[in-house]
Amino acid sequence: MRSAIVVAALVALAGGLAACDSDQGSAAQPAVTQPAGSSAPTAEAEPTVGPDVTVAPGPTGLPSRDDATVDARDYQQRDNFYFQSPTGNIMCGILVDAPFGVGCQLSHADVIPPQLPNCSDAPDRKVAVHAAGGKSEFLCTSQGIFIGEPVDGTNKGGGATLHYGDTLVARGVACTSTEQGVRCDAAGHGFFIAADQQYLF
Repeated sequence: MRSAIVVAALVALAGGLAACDSDQGSAAQPAVTQPAGSSAPTAEAEPTVGPDVTVAPGPTGLPSRDDATVDARDYQQRDNFYFQSPTGNIMCGILVDAPFGVGCQLSHADVIPPQLPNCSDAPDRKVAVHAAGGKSEFLCTSQGIFIGEPVDGTNKGGGATLHYGDTLVARGVACTSTEQGVRCDAAGHGFFIAADQQYLF
């Protein structure tokens, strides 16, 4: 009699465990399939193609203000917008006056692009890039074309700091700061600039 009760209890226990397993399986299945579907939104997909990656030209439309992570007014000096990288080595401007459009210049370059054979990283021969009028090009500048006024109480120009991961959108241009460098897009054309690499698209 005692063994019959033990066997009956074991059968009931096994049935209960089987029911729990089937409930967990059916509850776990949506949890497995849902994240796969939820990874599709662009908010999570966008960071895989960052500003530090060479890509083919994008759409020719202007960037959306929704892409901005900072308020452009914090970078505005009169009619122009200026910013610098957190290291201060890259200084950029989105200019209202032709012919420069959006551009950046380096305080120091480890690599000089072959398109600038006369550029030497001397104080009067700084590596720069810009995009305007539907094209991008390299510049070798002796002036602070893309350098804003000091904003931190020092005499060093450059404008406010655009921190890593932030994107500034102004005048139809989007510029993103990363630890690798700065990328600016203007209607499908633009550039990437850093001390050790520069390219146009």
